[in-house]
Amino acid sequence: MLDAAALRSLADLDGPERAFLTIYLDAGDDPSVIDARATRVRALLSDQPAELEHFEESLAMAREMVETHAPTEGALAVFASWAADLRRAYALPEPVGTTLWMGDAPYLRPAAELLDEHETYAAVVLDNTKARIYLVSADEVDEEGRVRGDIKNRVKKGGWSQKRYARRRDKQLETYATELAADLATLDAERPFARLVVVGSEEPARALAEALRQDLKNKLVGSRSVDGNASDAEALGVAADLAEQGEREAEQALWLAIREQGMGPGLAAFGATSVLEAVQQARAEAILVDREVEIDGTKCRACERVVHGTPETCQHCGSSDVFRVDLVEAITEQATRTGAEVDFADPFEALAGVGGVAALLRYSLSENHAQREERERRAQARREAQVEREAEPPAVGNSAVAEPVAEPVAEPVAEPVAEPV
Repeated sequence: MLDAAALRSLADLDGPERAFLTIYLDAGDDPSVIDARATRVRALLSDQPAELEHFEESLAMAREMVETHAPTEGALAVFASWAADLRRAYALPEPVGTTLWMGDAPYLRPAAELLDEHETYAAVVLDNTKARIYLVSADEVDEEGRVRGDIKNRVKKGGWSQKRYARRRDKQLETYATELAADLATLDAERPFARLVVVGSEEPARALAEALRQDLKNKLVGSRSVDGNASDAEALGVAADLAEQGEREAEQALWLAIREQGMGPGLAAFGATSVLEAVQQARAEAILVDREVEIDGTKCRACERVVHGTPETCQHCGSSDVFRVDLVEAITEQATRTGAEVDFADPFEALAGVGGVAALLRYSLSENHAQREERERRAQARREAQVEREAEPPAVGNSAVAEPVAEPVAEPVAEPVAEPV
């Protein structure tokens, strides 16, 4: 299975010339379609004998993997490089479009989009008697645990008897929710998940939300009541809808954060030139990309510099030995190497208006080393204080909720103006 760790290891592979072959083959597509695309690549590389040799040798390696791992469902991703001795094949849970790509690095964009769209999430299906915890990834649903509730139904009694019953019932709910919250914290430590959704009876769902540790509260993107007679499959269907809604909301939240920084403190980059520069300098924290955008770039074989646009000579060293690259792919690869998040969003007007790509930045170019160290020290102190608060047991009868810590507002910083390509 192609996961985030495998994607990072592939992103670390690149070179000064086109020596990496990538094939995505959807189930049901005839592998012979690869032959037609290979013929086109041969024609395009006819004036580059070294790269043509890389292609032919890598294609032979890839064919073996396609024959051995032909997909019966979803798709197959094959990464091969004769020069780098790379042979990897991964099953993908969904079709991504059959394609063959020869480039200076493994072609990761289709796989990165798939992983972004199907981030692992935890789903809790619960009622007053029991709860099931599921971990849902792109290709599987695993039941990770069960917790018994045995919460008594509400009854109408009078006087002290009713009050004692209500107190016992509240205590049962608190114990039930606390155990569930602890199991979720353990699961997140062992198998991290991006989002949390809760489906089922309203009362225990509310108690669970209050009992969650603050970092898990931040991952909770939705809760919905379902009929008590609903099957687990139906409940998981509702959970999937909530998780998808959470993904869309996260994309919009990222855009709003980028926009606010662009109008104020300046920790934002807009357009391909500025975002590429930021990610090359490891300044990008999170990148938002229109999943339909196509942006041309150019790479120099001599100095390996990548730039936005299609210049005939390298803007860095002056060499004319350059070739075209997919700039979104180059940004995705560099972001994966530097730990930046990449979100692929459905097209919307505001993002299209800035060129289809924007980024939230970690720091500004005008910030000197000492200022950056001080800001990072303060941020680390806030994180440590937050962890200490979360570790403190809640007061009896209350749910301890950590207040969000306000981030200091940086002084407005003008972004450097990119030189025209």
